[in-house]
Amino acid sequence: MAFAGPELQWKWVELHDLVSLRAVERKTHTAAGAAVRSRQWRLHSRPRTQHHSRLDEHKLHYAAWDGRMEHVKALVDCGVPANSPDPRGWTAIHHAAFRGHLALLRFLLHSSKMDVNCTDLFGCTPLHRSCMGGNKDATEYLLQKGASHEARSSCGQTPLHLAAAGGHLGTARTLLQHLASPDVLDSRRWTPLHWAVFGGWGDVAEMLLDNGAELEGPSGVGTSPLQLAVMVGNEAAVRLLLQRGADANLRGSNGRTALHLCACSAKKKILQHLLAAGAKVCVRDRDQAAPLHLAALSGSGAVLHLLILNGAGLEDRDSLHMTPLHYSTLKDNAEAAKLLLHYGADVDATERLGRTPLHLATERGHCKVLSVLLERGADPSIKTKWRETVEDLARTHKQYGTLKVLQEHKKPPGRSQTPGHTVTESVW
Repeated sequence: MAFAGPELQWKWVELHDLVSLRAVERKTHTAAGAAVRSRQWRLHSRPRTQHHSRLDEHKLHYAAWDGRMEHVKALVDCGVPANSPDPRGWTAIHHAAFRGHLALLRFLLHSSKMDVNCTDLFGCTPLHRSCMGGNKDATEYLLQKGASHEARSSCGQTPLHLAAAGGHLGTARTLLQHLASPDVLDSRRWTPLHWAVFGGWGDVAEMLLDNGAELEGPSGVGTSPLQLAVMVGNEAAVRLLLQRGADANLRGSNGRTALHLCACSAKKKILQHLLAAGAKVCVRDRDQAAPLHLAALSGSGAVLHLLILNGAGLEDRDSLHMTPLHYSTLKDNAEAAKLLLHYGADVDATERLGRTPLHLATERGHCKVLSVLLERGADPSIKTKWRETVEDLARTHKQYGTLKVLQEHKKPPGRSQTPGHTVTESVW
């Protein structure tokens, strides 16, 4: 990001500030009185002197963005306040810090006597913007001038969060050298390590760990960095965190471990790393679902195969007494059903309402997995606790496609036929 063009840099800023917008809106709406809210949003409604215009302020902001020192000096000398904000609340110092114009930054802080920790509309200080832009020298200068590395944006992010999110190794190192904490939680309970893992910045993640960042987060609550790495498919981060001793069986708020999250994807290599690190295949989440349940739901044959070979239970039941084979029918995952049946899953297992996988496939209109179940000997005459057969369910839910498949798999009844006459049976 430090070497990206202005267009790409600005897109990154817009993305970050868009995420921050809701937090800003909440603060605005909870402010006391409509007048306070009006002042929060109408940045240009303040009284203006007669020595400059709004256009002069725009010129100042553009000149600061481009680093044109002489233009900035001329505008400031003409009476344009250096602390005049643009529609985002950015002052010239925010622009200079984000773009890394060190000489201009020195001039503005010296001539305007502005607070080095002044904030924009999203609660970001010039140090936040400098770290977002990945400007090591500007970051060092601002810290020497008293900028706070503990300042929080509207999303609760410190400058180190933004440096880690952008993969700015040098900037993050500078902050850590000034004793910035690597374990601060933002509003979504992510540390800088989470952001480095999320962005795929392995060098930043490794440096944070070398500087004492907690592997599981400060409180161990919420999504751990390892779980996040699995969710985004960052194999390198998974290896790094496991090598550093991350707990492969740590549970998230919903009771799911990293293995549960991996089972929802098709990341075979990540699964192998987790299993090698001692991840348990039969651990249950809050709904009593094991990783094999989730793998059957996602339909990844490679993941299913590995879990079964490592001892996952084919007949494990969740809180609704559903087996992994039941789960395979929920999204018409025929290949997953074939693999489970190949290893010996009970084709007629019933859940708490007495429904077999055949019932679930029928009522959802999933013809592919329905055909697999019928070919493997599923019994269509089994009734639920409400005395419903699969054909009853097909008619109730108007699943005429599955009803047709069921009728085609019936053995034709013995009946006498008169020559020249064919007995036909209506599908409906």
